[in-house]
Amino acid sequence: MLLFFNRKKISSTALSIAVKSWPHILGFSTKRMNSILEIFYDLGISKKMVVPIFTSSPQLLLRKLNEFLETVLFFKEMGFDKETVGKILCGSPEIFASSVDSTLKKKIDFLIDFGVSKHHLPRIIRKYPELLLLDINRTLLPRMNYLLGLGLSKKDVRSMIFRFSPLLGYSIEHVMKPKLEFLLRNMKRPLKEICRISKYFSYSLEEKIKPRFLVLQSRNIDCSLT
Repeated sequence: MLLFFNRKKISSTALSIAVKSWPHILGFSTKRMNSILEIFYDLGISKKMVVPIFTSSPQLLLRKLNEFLETVLFFKEMGFDKETVGKILCGSPEIFASSVDSTLKKKIDFLIDFGVSKHHLPRIIRKYPELLLLDINRTLLPRMNYLLGLGLSKKDVRSMIFRFSPLLGYSIEHVMKPKLEFLLRNMKRPLKEICRISKYFSYSLEEKIKPRFLVLQSRNIDCSLT
């Protein structure tokens, strides 16, 4: 087993980290793990890049080959090339440990039911693959309902998701509400502006939004988010 990982350029330190979370890996077939690693390499992932994937999600090497390939196919059917699938694997390896039918496709169906165009889905997922892991009832719906509750239309919310999909992962209380209140009360900007610049929510309120607004205000400059 140690020889196998040494040949794959996976250090004993990395192996130790992986074993702590998934001790079963020590008794697993190296043949199956090698098959998964070969897919990694085929997706453009170097041996060096495999290490952080292995330490954060060692269970991937224990997946059945057909299940892992099903996830790869899921992304390819969305129009992603191998390089993009590899980047998603590097950035969000836990996605590849999830069920295609009960987790990944479920989120896609939810977005489509909300009215998101299938044509827009690749951009939305490419920008924020972690969206596929968010809980529908605890995360996605509350954020969508919060935006709708402000008076925005479904079309507005869909536009915001298309422009900046990470929005769906932000905390309502700690991110969305305070930044929106500052936009409306202090900056006195219309609500509709966040539809065009939904990335506004990604900027730090204290470090970027407030300081820049105060500079503009001190110079009597009035401008929109765009």
